[in-house]
Amino acid sequence: MEKLYSNIIGTPVYEDDAHRPFTTVKDLIIDPESGNMLGIVVNFRNNMLIAPIDVISWGEAVRVDHRGVIAEGDEILRVSEVLKRDIHIPHSKVFSSDGSFLGNVFDYSIDNKSWKLNKIFVQKVFLGLIRFETRIIPASEIVEIAQEKIIVQDNIKAVKEKPLAEAKGFKTI
Repeated sequence: MEKLYSNIIGTPVYEDDAHRPFTTVKDLIIDPESGNMLGIVVNFRNNMLIAPIDVISWGEAVRVDHRGVIAEGDEILRVSEVLKRDIHIPHSKVFSSDGSFLGNVFDYSIDNKSWKLNKIFVQKVFLGLIRFETRIIPASEIVEIAQEKIIVQDNIKAVKEKPLAEAKGFKTI
């Protein structure tokens, strides 16, 4: 099942037998090279996170065995490497391989079965108010994820629309 980043933020985290959440999801850590989700951040200040392997279920809420599954980001090797590079997907600028600006990432989705980046949602914004040229780019077309910059394959092709008469099978003179 596909989950949007904007819907994931603020999701409550429960212990398996508890009736009240003990924390909420603050952010996700995505590996920029493979697109795998490396951790669920539950505390920014202390760099505390939950590894995807410790998640029992993830529906309307995240369920874990116990609070002890929360670990420091420095304890997990790959997570500490990604955190040092300071790469975040939301609000990153997206460029095609030829260098044309496509917009900024306003959301992305992950697959909660495989824990992989699925799609990024990109749009241009004018004066911070008007959104236009919204695009959905599959993760398979991402070439590189760098600090504040994502490069995707050149896949934008102009499609010429046929006149209405030709589309209905009539010949134009």
